[in-house]
Amino acid sequence: MRAWLLGIVLTSLAGGLARQLAPQGREQAMVRLAAGLLLAAAILRPLAGQRWDAEALLPDMPDLRAGEQAAAYQKNQQDALSAIIAEKTQAYIWDKANQLGLACRAEVSVAAGEGGIPLPDRAVIYGPYSGELARCIEEEVGIPAEKLIWLEDEEWQERKESES
Repeated sequence: MRAWLLGIVLTSLAGGLARQLAPQGREQAMVRLAAGLLLAAAILRPLAGQRWDAEALLPDMPDLRAGEQAAAYQKNQQDALSAIIAEKTQAYIWDKANQLGLACRAEVSVAAGEGGIPLPDRAVIYGPYSGELARCIEEEVGIPAEKLIWLEDEEWQERKESES
C-alpha cells in the first residue's frame, strides 16, 4: 500500500514538473495528457495483479454456478433413480423366478426412456433358461426377449422368443 501511494505521489510530482517546464501551447497540452495517463496508470496499477475470473470477483455468489450445480444435482438424482429401478427390477425377476421354481439371479441395466425417465433396458440372467420367465419379464417389466441374455453353464447364450 505504501509503495502504491508513493508511486502516485511521485507520478504527480513528475507530471507537475514536466508541465512547468513545457512551453506554452500545444506542447504543454501534450505533456498534461501524458502526465494524466501516467497518473491514471499509477492509480490503477494494483488492479493489474488481480484475478478477473467470476469466481475471484464474486466468490459468495451462488447464482454464478447455479446451472452447473443444478446439472450435477440432476445427474446425481438420475443416477440414484436408475440404481433404485435396476435394484427393484432385479428383485422382481429373482422373486418371479423363485415363484417358478428357478434358481437364478439377474443384473439389470437401465437406459433413459421417453422424457429422460430411466427404464429397465437389458437384463443378464444367471441361471437356466426359462421361456415362461422370459415372457413374464417381457410382459411385466418391458424388457424385450432379444435384450435378455441368459448365462447358463458358464457360457453366454442369447435366447430369442422364437427359440422357445
